[in-house]
Amino acid sequence: MLPVTSIIAALAAILYIALAMRVIGVRRSNKVSLGDAANKTLETRIRQHGNFNEYVPLALILMAIAELQNAPRLLLIVLGLAILGGRLAHVYGLENMHNAVGRKLRTYGMLSTFLSLVVLSLTLVLQTLI
Repeated sequence: MLPVTSIIAALAAILYIALAMRVIGVRRSNKVSLGDAANKTLETRIRQHGNFNEYVPLALILMAIAELQNAPRLLLIVLGLAILGGRLAHVYGLENMHNAVGRKLRTYGMLSTFLSLVVLSLTLVLQTLI
């Protein structure tokens, strides 16, 4: 049951843990247990992890509902990969805001995530009305 959502959720969990470990690594090396201690690297890592946590759960909920409503499997795969790809682009973009590529990837990451959420939402509305 929910094979597409299950795979995307598993991949998201691995990415989530990797992002958390990156935060923990900077915290430990700088002996910061709470907040960011005005450490720009730590601030960036916290936001990378937090931003992932702000968008991915909603996307997974929408994906699961859409999959339960028999949304096209290919659509769900594409949207799931777009969300994960968008989150990875956002992570890289935030890490490299000092250059044009980083800024573009951050923007691409957000647009990919927003577009995926909109398409999932519209899919649910259309499937409910039809």
